[in-house]
Amino acid sequence: MNEEKVRGLNIARLQNHEQFGFITEFKMELQRSNIGPLLPFVDQLTPLVAEEDRALEWIRRSEHTRQLAELDTACDNCYRGLIKTVHAARHSPETDERDAAELLEIPLQTYGNFTVESYEIQHSKTRNLIQDLRLPKYKPAADLLGVSRWVERLEKADDAFMTLYRIRRDEQAQTAQEHRPLRVIRGEVERKYREIVRHINALAVLQPHAELSALIARINVHIDRLNAAMATRSTRARKKQEDETNEG
Repeated sequence: MNEEKVRGLNIARLQNHEQFGFITEFKMELQRSNIGPLLPFVDQLTPLVAEEDRALEWIRRSEHTRQLAELDTACDNCYRGLIKTVHAARHSPETDERDAAELLEIPLQTYGNFTVESYEIQHSKTRNLIQDLRLPKYKPAADLLGVSRWVERLEKADDAFMTLYRIRRDEQAQTAQEHRPLRVIRGEVERKYREIVRHINALAVLQPHAELSALIARINVHIDRLNAAMATRSTRARKKQEDETNEG
């Protein structure tokens, strides 16, 4: 029984540049193979890849995209500074500071680490956390530990981020008639990719031949590289989370 097949790839987990680079290489490999039953899929995939390229180019050209990323990082850093200030106070030799840190853990644990969530959720939880830390129940503890300074910084950073975020959102709404959302295009591209892979794997069983084997081998080289990159990224993220937990 022929066991050659295109290996699995969670393509939806790829970052935009990774996904587009891979799908472009995938299309080129199909064209290069010149295998008759697969050529109609090249015709179907080509306009989708071209549309995705245009959508990505529009995003790359948007000056606000880079600025938003920088402002988002500033918000995240303020949040982490706040968290680490509370965590450090848990080890204070002063009883009142340890008690204050324990009290402030309540709202912090309520909202959790929201820096990994969507912009809208981050903003909502940031505002709620700020409001909670200013309540009479928590403000004395926040003042004692110097957390209130981080609250002010976080509020300013979030205000700056959301101002630009709304500007970019309005710009995107104006261009919606010209460009479909990238996530929609990506979804179509990835569904077409999975359809083609199923067809390739079926051909490998029903009509195996040297050209098809070579195509599968070349595709798997790309897939192995991406799977390794995602595994490395996952390991780093897990280690970073463990380090931040240990610091607490």
